Amino acid sequence: MTHRTSRASPSAYAPARQRWSRTLGTAAALSAATLAAQAQPAAGPGLQLYGLVDAAVGRFAGPAAGVNAQDRAITKLEGGGMSTSHWGVRGTEDLGGGLSAQFELSSFVRNDSGATGRSDALPAPVNVAADPVFSRAAWVGVSHRDWGRVRLGNVTSLLFLNSITSNAFGDSTVLGPLNLVTFIGSSLTGGTAWANSVVYDSPSIAGFNASVAHAISEGQGGGNSAARLAYAQGPWATSLAWQSVKKNPGTFADGTSPNDTRAWQLAASYDFEVVRLFAHLGRIDNRGTAAAPLNLSYRVWDVSAAVPVGAGRVLAGYAVRRTSDTVGPVPATVAGGNVERKVFTLGYDHFLSKRTDLYAMVMRDSTQTRTLPAPPSVVSAQGTTLALGVRHRF
Repeated sequence: MTHRTSRASPSAYAPARQRWSRTLGTAAALSAATLAAQAQPAAGPGLQLYGLVDAAVGRFAGPAAGVNAQDRAITKLEGGGMSTSHWGVRGTEDLGGGLSAQFELSSFVRNDSGATGRSDALPAPVNVAADPVFSRAAWVGVSHRDWGRVRLGNVTSLLFLNSITSNAFGDSTVLGPLNLVTFIGSSLTGGTAWANSVVYDSPSIAGFNASVAHAISEGQGGGNSAARLAYAQGPWATSLAWQSVKKNPGTFADGTSPNDTRAWQLAASYDFEVVRLFAHLGRIDNRGTAAAPLNLSYRVWDVSAAVPVGAGRVLAGYAVRRTSDTVGPVPATVAGGNVERKVFTLGYDHFLSKRTDLYAMVMRDSTQTRTLPAPPSVVSAQGTTLALGVRHRF
C-alpha cells in the first residue's frame, strides 16, 4: 500500500512569465482535477488516499440556487467555496499486457459541521434525498492502454466533467458562474453523478478522446445516456458534451425537479500565456413528465479568464442562463432565476504551495423570476457575495 501526496515546488515562485505553465497551468489543472480526478486511475500500482478540504467565510447574498427579492445577505462559514470538500481512496492493479484493474470510492464532507454528503434529506414538497456516503464516486473498471477503459458504478456525469475541466473556476458550485447557472437552481436534471452507470472512455488518439455513458433504470423505466468528445493540442482545447435524463435511476445533487431533460454544452479554451480564456455555449431542454409534458428551453453561455499574477491567478467569469418561453410561476420565497440568471465573479487565488491556496472572491448574482401570487409578475433581484477561503489538497 502506498500513500501518495504532492509536495511544494520551489518553481511555484519563479518569475511570472516562466511560471505560466506552472502557476496558471498547474493551478487551473488542480482546480479542475479536484472532481475530474475521479475519471482517472491512480498514478501507478497500489492504493491512493486523497482528498480536499475547503472552507470559506464571508457575507453570502442568498442560496446557491439563486437570489430572490426577499433574501437578505448573511454571514456564514461555507464548507467548500472553490471546491466541494471530499475524501476518497482509489487504486489500480497491473494485470499485464497493458491491462489493469481500477476502482474508486469517494465521499463528500461538510467540514463546516463534520457531516457527510452535501445536504440532508428534505421532505415534501422539496423531496431531495440525502447524499449516500460514496455519492461522489463508487466504481470499478478495467483499462487497456490501446483499447480504453470501462467503468461500472456511480460515476461523474459527462456534462459535469465537461464543465469543470473547461472553466477558470474549476469545480466550484458556490462561486463559479458556469456551474451555478448550469447545475444549481436550473431546470437541468441528472445532477453531478449517475448511479448504475456503464461508462466507456477511449484512449487519446491525436489529441482526441471520447466517452459514452448509460445509467441503467433497473426496471423503473427511463434511464440516462450521455456522450462527450474532447480535443486538446498545445494551447487549444475544445469539447462537446450531450446528455438525456429520464429521472431513473437515481442521480445525486439532482435538485428538486422530477422532469426529464436534455442538454448539450460546447466548451473551448486557449492559452495566450498572459491569459487563459474559456468560453461555453449550451442549452437545457425541460421535457416535463409523462403526466405533465413541457417544452421549455434555456440558453446558457459564459466566458471566464485566468491571469497569472504573483504566486497566483486573477479569476474572472460571467455566465448567463435565460429562457424566452413562459415558465410557471413560483412562490416569491423560492430561489430566484426561473426566467433569467446572471452571475459575475471576480477574485484572486493565491497558491502558498502546490497543495494549498488562499482565495478572495466577490460575486454578483442577478435573477429574474416569474412569481406568485396572481397575477404572476417577473421580479428582479440582485445580491453580492464576499468570500475569503482556504483550500488544501492531500
